[in-house]
Amino acid sequence: MDFQELVDIYSMAAAVLSVEKTADGHWGEIRIVRANSQYKQIMGPNYHDDMLYSELIPKEHNFEDFCFRCAVNKQHLHSYVDTKSMGIWTDATYIPLSKEYDTEKLSYFMFYFEFTKTPDAEKLSNISLETAPFVIQTCLKLRGATNFYEAMNTVIADIQEKTESFSSCIIMIDKERQKYATLCSSFSDPNIKMSDFDPYLTPEVVFSWEKTLQSTDCVIVKDDFDMNNLAKLNPVWVKSLRAAGVHTLILAPLMQGNKMTGVLFITNFNVKQIVQLKDFIELTAFFLSSEINNNNLMERLEYMSNIDTLTGVKNRNSMNARVDWHVNNSYSVKTPFGIIFADLNGLKQCNDTGGHEAGDQLLRNAAKLLTKHFGNYEIYRSGGDEFVVIVQECHKEEFEKKIVALRAESGYGSEVCLAIGYDWTTDGKNLRSCMHIADEAMYEDKRNYYKQHPDLAR
Repeated sequence: MDFQELVDIYSMAAAVLSVEKTADGHWGEIRIVRANSQYKQIMGPNYHDDMLYSELIPKEHNFEDFCFRCAVNKQHLHSYVDTKSMGIWTDATYIPLSKEYDTEKLSYFMFYFEFTKTPDAEKLSNISLETAPFVIQTCLKLRGATNFYEAMNTVIADIQEKTESFSSCIIMIDKERQKYATLCSSFSDPNIKMSDFDPYLTPEVVFSWEKTLQSTDCVIVKDDFDMNNLAKLNPVWVKSLRAAGVHTLILAPLMQGNKMTGVLFITNFNVKQIVQLKDFIELTAFFLSSEINNNNLMERLEYMSNIDTLTGVKNRNSMNARVDWHVNNSYSVKTPFGIIFADLNGLKQCNDTGGHEAGDQLLRNAAKLLTKHFGNYEIYRSGGDEFVVIVQECHKEEFEKKIVALRAESGYGSEVCLAIGYDWTTDGKNLRSCMHIADEAMYEDKRNYYKQHPDLAR
């Protein structure tokens, strides 16, 4: 066959590639045998016939795997992937050529493609009938969920079952703050938990993933050949994988624009369905990224609406909502509980002498002091120089002991001087009454303070 005549038929960028077959049943060199004018124009002046494809673009393991499957195994394949090395999305079709053109060492296939700068919804949705129902179910579960975290646990369990894997999990990564955490996980063995693998998921390993994913849409390891190739790129990670008993894996990035915010990580999966799983995982990861980013935005907005930006504790809006939830029995304060009202003494004098910046710092210090003693409980800045603390499930002796400790650090002459009022109850119906008593006691404490120190009277 005249390969040049074949590729020239196509109006899209097209080429015939050869794949070298190795004795161990894998691939060696992959060359561009012939290409049409559209292909040559895209690839630029460095193109020449029979060249190694890696002379034009960086080597990509998943692409080479598809080339081998198409040319040698004669599988007709299609992919729509984020080609990170070129900063574009590639819609590619792989067509095997007849075995009569193959030689003892070389097999051939036809490859044609087109680019999009951004993800195309129509192309993303062009998936197999076998994969589509599961992806749709995943989207519906996420979109229809009233509890995001419960929905994510359900979805990751579905993914673990679909991939027939040992484990499936989502790990969120914050590179700037050098932090990472598991969002959800599912194991084929119910006795296994994510913390069992903490020794293998070290910061050195987790923060190495982004570099490994820079040149590929996802990492797929289906055998020792793939694992050895991965070891050349990331030896530290492969060492931990082998120590953890991982033989096969899929690692797909979760993106927010060009920023990687996490990964979908699947281990010891059913490699027989690898072609279908690759499409499924990439598309699912795309939708998961969208849902997670949307939830993060909503949580951030909720945080901003319920947190006092100056002190970092909850604000009055959050306190009022908390009281309403308790009264409506939707989120009750657990008994026995205590209520503390604390008001800063001397804030006006601080503002008058040091300016509002000094006053703001005094308020921040007051919040820090309350957090020191009641950090495990609910702390609110209810307005101005006043704070409220709700201490749930705390016995009276322990509650009063905490009050004594707080008073010892906030009396006259202290950097943070507080007027304190409190009440304690075993009756869950008494929340508002308890708050009223604590408020009155706080004002009485403040009146006594200024009576004893008239020079500080407001």
